[in-house]
Amino acid sequence: MIKRLLWLALLPLSAQAADDFARQWPLQLSQPDAGAYRVPLDASVYAAAHWRDLRDVRVIDADGKPVASAVYAAATPLSGPVRRVELQWFALPVAATADDDLSVVVERDTRGKVLSIRNSVGSGGSAGAAAPVWLVDLGDDAGRVRALLVDWADAGASLDLGYRLEGSDDLRGWQVLDPQVRLVQLNNQGRELRNNTIKVDSALRYLRLVPLQRTSAPALRALRGEVVDAVDSGDWQWLELTAAAGGSAKDGYQYQLQGRPPIQRMDVRMPANSAVSWSVFSRDPDRPGADGINPDWQLLRRGWNAWSLSEAGQQQRSSPLETSGVITDRQWRLLAEAGSVPSEAPLLRLGYRPGSVVFLAQGRAPYLLVAGSANVGDMQAALDPMLDALRARNGAQWQPAFATLGGSAARAGEAAYQPAKPPRDWKNVLLWAVLVIGALVVAGFAFSLVRSSRVDKNET
Repeated sequence: MIKRLLWLALLPLSAQAADDFARQWPLQLSQPDAGAYRVPLDASVYAAAHWRDLRDVRVIDADGKPVASAVYAAATPLSGPVRRVELQWFALPVAATADDDLSVVVERDTRGKVLSIRNSVGSGGSAGAAAPVWLVDLGDDAGRVRALLVDWADAGASLDLGYRLEGSDDLRGWQVLDPQVRLVQLNNQGRELRNNTIKVDSALRYLRLVPLQRTSAPALRALRGEVVDAVDSGDWQWLELTAAAGGSAKDGYQYQLQGRPPIQRMDVRMPANSAVSWSVFSRDPDRPGADGINPDWQLLRRGWNAWSLSEAGQQQRSSPLETSGVITDRQWRLLAEAGSVPSEAPLLRLGYRPGSVVFLAQGRAPYLLVAGSANVGDMQAALDPMLDALRARNGAQWQPAFATLGGSAARAGEAAYQPAKPPRDWKNVLLWAVLVIGALVVAGFAFSLVRSSRVDKNET
């Protein structure tokens, strides 16, 4: 009896509950022996995923074992060819950088473009004078400039100069982007050593080059920028949402997304010959608001003017609106601003460029993509170093071989979205079981002793 109780107490310790997923998709490989594959995600995967970061989207082999994979929730824009642009630059006296503040008078237009700077040195500098500070206005190219190219007026001058690269958005607060960059131009017996490139890794609009030496510098002829534009691959996916019942122009129209696709564009469909200025809000149940329970609406855009015009039988509409970053909220709201009177609730269109899953062909084929589980941890494999090395070797446009999703099928269903109950502390259960069993054994021995003593007394 005691052995049986001990076996029942230890049995739960050997049980293991396997996490499962709500849905699954068979994967069709474009090449049987590529080694690495990339699977574009579709709306059904986003709808099935439980977590915002898609940690519950994985690839498993024929035996149900997970393979090395990395999930990219949103598509990364491809880089286009590098182009060179002329940049607007100004020369400042070295003292202008004292106390980390631009203490000269700067004239700018309404868009922030620098028009002129007073009390500055000549724009070309002069040999023999203290090296000036160079102020650069990137303008509309801010965030796209990957390098500065310095063009000295005297191409034959020998120089070895150090500069500190700083950046700012308002010409007052500056931050150091690179504490020391070297510009070198040397000639010896017909051989030339030249480095006139300064790498830039910042989206700040204004840059300045502060000399690290007081010696003179040659005159500067031009500053150019190497600009890399993102290429729109055109693979935008659009979701069309109808407003929930009960909305109005005064209180706003509400919309519900299935899943959390990476929204980056918004559009509306309204009746012909209408124009409305909208405020756009979003929220998500997984982000509690001020009361700690209900989510708060977050303003995404105010004064978005959308219109629709029918002219000579042709329909013309306003262009889609680019969001500021990626929005992955489930709930959306359109509120007509004062003076705008929509005749009916518009159709909300949300655009996104689908992300992908990159996986390695480990284990046995065929492979399945699974999604939807409230009980998984983050197990993303570190594939980025390998992918970066392959792109450096095979070209920036290299991608793993394609794999496509088959038809979606239920796996564990809605049960996979239920959080697992916290594991019971079987050590305490076992300890109490041993104590109870020990107490029963002691009680049994005591009862046996009392009984035997009574028998001895009766015999005497």
